[in-house]
Amino acid sequence: MKILLAVDQSRNSLAAAHWLQGLHIPASSVVYLLDIVEIKQWPEWSTLDDARQFCDKIDAVREKVTTKARRFISRLAESLSRPRVEVRTDVVEGIPGAEILTAIDQHQIDLVVVGAKGLSGIKRFLLGSVSEWILSDAPCSVLVVRGEPRWTRRKARNMRVLFATDGSQDSQKAIALLKGLNLPKSTHLHILHVLETSDSLTRMAGGITGHMRASQLTAAIKETDEQIGKKLLQETRRSLGRRKFRMEAVVTEGHAADEILKAIKRTRADLVVVGSRGLTGLRRFLLGSVAHKVARNSSSSVLVVR
Repeated sequence: MKILLAVDQSRNSLAAAHWLQGLHIPASSVVYLLDIVEIKQWPEWSTLDDARQFCDKIDAVREKVTTKARRFISRLAESLSRPRVEVRTDVVEGIPGAEILTAIDQHQIDLVVVGAKGLSGIKRFLLGSVSEWILSDAPCSVLVVRGEPRWTRRKARNMRVLFATDGSQDSQKAIALLKGLNLPKSTHLHILHVLETSDSLTRMAGGITGHMRASQLTAAIKETDEQIGKKLLQETRRSLGRRKFRMEAVVTEGHAADEILKAIKRTRADLVVVGSRGLTGLRRFLLGSVAHKVARNSSSSVLVVR
């Protein structure tokens, strides 16, 4: 597995590194640590300076910032070092979102890990921020980290994971990724499937067959969906059964994103796992879609799987 951890020397970057430490990276993986330097305060031009003197000042600022970044990323590399896992570091100057996407493409990354907020101190990432930029444009899975991993502060040290599945291809990829990350055996895995009744089918039935017939058809659709949902959860449990997790499976009804957010609070999940696209087959999830809404509003860290 190829993993990219993008950092900016903020507290959230350290939290993201701690998350990576707790995920038991598979053997033979390569972890790329990338620190993107943004020089926000350039030296002011003095009337006493000539062009060369001003360039020397710029070089001094760049050298100071870059040296600090290299020290920071070197410490992170030491903390992530383990047998049979290669750690590579790089410090670049540029626009964070663009540099992260370039690194993903260059190294063919499978999973990118970013903090939900950086040195700007924004409490919740906004449209156009680095986190959301990566969520929207990265071709790989994305882990958006919010704060330190809470399970490390509990005596039982059990990790709570909420996995929302709809049987789509991305949901199947999420199962494979969960297996590959070798989560702790003490992990408590909550599997959720949300039934969403098709309003268009209901309206169509009402227009053709009348109110009573529409009600009967809606009930039949709901019963069928429940059966499919229960079967899906059973198959998911079997797929993950060898991991010996403590597992609970629940089928709920409502809007998928809203039900997932409710489940996050109910289960006090440390990590939420969702597919970037569902059975609708959208190539890239759009603003307001399930994955995007969950990632934006969750109080927990969110892993969006592609």
